Amino acid sequence: MIGRAIIAALLSCGLYQVPIPTLVGLLALTFVYLSYVFWVFKKWNKDFSGHRTTRRNKYSPSNRSMPPVKTLDENKELILNNSKHHAQFDTCELLNDVKDMAVTRKKNEVIRERAKRTMSLSVGKVAGKMTGALLGSLNMVDAAEELDMDHIYVPFTDFLWGFTFIGPFSYFLWRYRTIILRIRQFLWKHGLIKPMDCDYEAMCATLCLEQTQAVHYYARTPEGSSLGNIAGFFFANFAYVDNDCNYQVADLFAVDIDLDTKRFVKAKLDDININAKETLILLWFNTIAAQHVKLHAMANWGVNVDEALADVNPFFRQSSVVTVLYNYFGYTSFNGFFETWAKEGLVSPGWLKPEKPLVQAFNHGIKANVWQHSQIVELVKYSEFVNFVVQVRAIFTAEFQKHKDLFPGTDGEAMFVGTVLHSLDHSLMDWNLKDPLWLDVDDPRFGKMAEVGRVVKVGFVSDVPGLYFHKRFKGSGHPFYEAVYKKAAKINKKLADNMDTCIIK
Repeated sequence: MIGRAIIAALLSCGLYQVPIPTLVGLLALTFVYLSYVFWVFKKWNKDFSGHRTTRRNKYSPSNRSMPPVKTLDENKELILNNSKHHAQFDTCELLNDVKDMAVTRKKNEVIRERAKRTMSLSVGKVAGKMTGALLGSLNMVDAAEELDMDHIYVPFTDFLWGFTFIGPFSYFLWRYRTIILRIRQFLWKHGLIKPMDCDYEAMCATLCLEQTQAVHYYARTPEGSSLGNIAGFFFANFAYVDNDCNYQVADLFAVDIDLDTKRFVKAKLDDININAKETLILLWFNTIAAQHVKLHAMANWGVNVDEALADVNPFFRQSSVVTVLYNYFGYTSFNGFFETWAKEGLVSPGWLKPEKPLVQAFNHGIKANVWQHSQIVELVKYSEFVNFVVQVRAIFTAEFQKHKDLFPGTDGEAMFVGTVLHSLDHSLMDWNLKDPLWLDVDDPRFGKMAEVGRVVKVGFVSDVPGLYFHKRFKGSGHPFYEAVYKKAAKINKKLADNMDTCIIK
């Protein structure tokens, strides 16, 4: 019967006229793809079917409101308390110098009011209750206990679409780039090439000022200080992985940057004074492990994959599906690649520990949430990135309020984080760290983190090639994204041109 069905299908499609070699090739490709579909279905069945809920469900973390950011006072108290455990912070000039940013906080309240989500995921519907109990309604009263990077359900059709039109190209990117990395590492080891020249002191300043790590800016020296114009970037409860591949948490990591020269001054990790080369490893690892995942997690409150949205705002729904799938790739799937990288000599076998040290660092960053960072406005004149983001955030939320009917159930602040902030963090990571060999894998204290840092730099930071769908604000043809882009481009066209509408790297 199967044979007859195949013959009938061939006749109905006119394939009987196709040359035999071509027909055999088509059948082979069909068989390969169907086998791939079956493999993808097993993954979906294992990780999605029966294991996740849509955002309509009251048990979904993002059915509730996004967890509120930690207050500035909480952050200051934590940093001060942690510093007391280490004598070398006793003479720190910046620990107690945090200004009251009441005016900035007032402006942020206006922005957050504009960005508030509607009560329903459905277009044009308002929930009758605010408990999340009605089908399609969201809980507008309670906030989720913590951020969550990977929890939203998508149907198999969306899952298969992502594994057909995104997954293979993402895989090709890191596969190709890690091969190049292995070749370069081999040639360097045998003295045949040298890395690009690196000014480590300038690079540390760049990673603090020109990436989302800028939120860790704490305070700077008063005007006229004999120390100069020094900014302190403080990371309380700092997650890292030691050279035995064990997950660790330091009480306090502090980096001082001269804002006038934009150069590294000094850094401390608990009781250890560390140099610029070591600081670069820690800053880069924090970016890829504990800091950047916050953006991924917050983005889940800024999406809507409801199938009904496909008729009203298909571009946004597609972007939402891409974001959900890439969060799955980055959280659930990523750790599975370590076995391959260990076999190829790119990372040490310790990364394969059942404790999953990198995932532990991910979870640490996600659970820690984000601190209020009103004082970041003090960096506007010293950071191209901060200057752009402070202005574009206001533009984004103002436009979001105008177009809110197109984005039901979507938190505008979370959407800003998952689009503008996330994509620019990637672009800046790519532009800033020009050579992965700058990360010293032979460092006696932090070399293991440099291993992963190199792999992430080459394989998971750049734009994914081969995508058929549009992903930028620019040229989207969508009234909201185009309006934001038009105004953002007047501030900084290079950054505006690299704003993505979804998490796609």
